[in-house]
Amino acid sequence: MLRIAPPIQKPIAVKLGVSQALVSSALSGRSGKMGDSKDALEKIRRAAAKSNFQPGTAASGAPTRTIGVAVKNFDDPYFGRLIGALQALARENGDSLLLTGSSKEDLSGLQKHRVDGVILAGSDFRPEGLRTFACEGMPVVQIGAGSPFPGATQIHFDEEAGIGELIAYLAGLGHREIGFVAEAGTMNRRRGEILRRGLRSRGLSARTKSFFFFDGPQVGERAVKALLGLSRLPTAVIAAQDSTALVLLRGFHEAGVRVPRDISIAGIDDIAASAQAIPPLTTLRQPISEMAAAAFHALAQPGENTVSMPGKLIVRRSCAPFRSY
Repeated sequence: MLRIAPPIQKPIAVKLGVSQALVSSALSGRSGKMGDSKDALEKIRRAAAKSNFQPGTAASGAPTRTIGVAVKNFDDPYFGRLIGALQALARENGDSLLLTGSSKEDLSGLQKHRVDGVILAGSDFRPEGLRTFACEGMPVVQIGAGSPFPGATQIHFDEEAGIGELIAYLAGLGHREIGFVAEAGTMNRRRGEILRRGLRSRGLSARTKSFFFFDGPQVGERAVKALLGLSRLPTAVIAAQDSTALVLLRGFHEAGVRVPRDISIAGIDDIAASAQAIPPLTTLRQPISEMAAAAFHALAQPGENTVSMPGKLIVRRSCAPFRSY
């Protein structure tokens, strides 16, 4: 079971120089019956109001055994797997999850229900309104890479090592020119830069015109069109997410480009559909179960630190040795 100290009582008690018991009494509505100072009670209530305290199931200050999970993108299959891993752990530990989105209004629901801690699911994810939780002393854990929220424990997949392993695998198959396609965004641009550095460090081609970033919808379809428009296709392409790589597989098939005979395709994340694709997709598997377990541990023992975890290269049939014609 998650064991976390009540998040709002201690900061208010320390700030005002009163006991946590008095703070609990004031916020639960039990005050005034034991000769408590009206002036002290009013100061506590004002301090709680500044912290956006909302009475709810945890008005008494007791742990609710509920963990808030703010999800960056519910449409991304990766987050479905991550939520599933978190839910399994919560059930095993006797805790509950409260899922929400990234807006300030979404996060206010977590405050109302007085969750014991918050997990941010997503890289480069700093949702508006989160600062209130940190000010209350509530533990915050981020599962994702990039710039973490101040005071949060950050747990992420080691992108540099994983992409380096993928490069080494493709280079071992004889590929010397590797492209990259992604939806435009901070995380994907970071992955693209990691790939560029890795290619250059191995003396491989990192042609700018073989790297594509697209804003808006239909990224995979637009990537296929852009790649087919090159005077020379790269011999292998890495997509920043499996969902994009799967569209590449379909698009090349429809265009008569054979995967992996004519071009090798790889992705990142290992979503469920990747193993069912034709051909099955080579990808980097993120350590979702391990990251979820580390997040639960960090909530129980909060602190500002970073935990980097290795991924795993999953070799399937979408990549093959380079053929020269």
